Amino acid sequence: MSLKDFEEPEIHSDLETMRHSAAHVMAHAVSRLWPQAKFGIGPTVENGFFYDIDLDVKLTPEDLPKIEAEMKNIIKERRAFIRKEHSIEEAIALFKGLNQPFKVEIIENLRDQAGATSVSTYTEGEFVDLCRGPHVKYVNEIKAVKLMSIAGAYWRGSEKNPMLTRIYGVCFATQDELQAHLTLLEESK
Repeated sequence: MSLKDFEEPEIHSDLETMRHSAAHVMAHAVSRLWPQAKFGIGPTVENGFFYDIDLDVKLTPEDLPKIEAEMKNIIKERRAFIRKEHSIEEAIALFKGLNQPFKVEIIENLRDQAGATSVSTYTEGEFVDLCRGPHVKYVNEIKAVKLMSIAGAYWRGSEKNPMLTRIYGVCFATQDELQAHLTLLEESK
């Protein structure tokens, strides 16, 4: 992770922005269902996104519909994504207070290795996340989302670090595009 990862957002496609926003909404949904969750990173990938999460419960594929349902509840709330700049010290204090050690580690690394003096967060409802963005303006701009799978991933890719739960999802601009993608996946099996 470098300072560039948290500088002012670069230009992204609308779909990539929607996918990135969906990752945040998924993390928000997980935090509502499992308040003890600790969050790593949640980037976009081809056709979707993932988020790495430390939980004291083992998630299974049967948990995905419950998370999706909570995501839909959050999307219905129609809240804005609000960006805020923080000094490094403010951000560390914020995420320590939220009991988010992976976020604290990221911020300290940005300070110590990249010389960062500030970082940004996005707040959506009661959920605050460390992020450079961009995001859609309102959560209800996220259209067609489906959570696809759960995997394990070591924090920062090292087996010396904790194994986190990685939840993958896909996101498209319309339900038809989502359905076409799911049909293609089914046919390729």
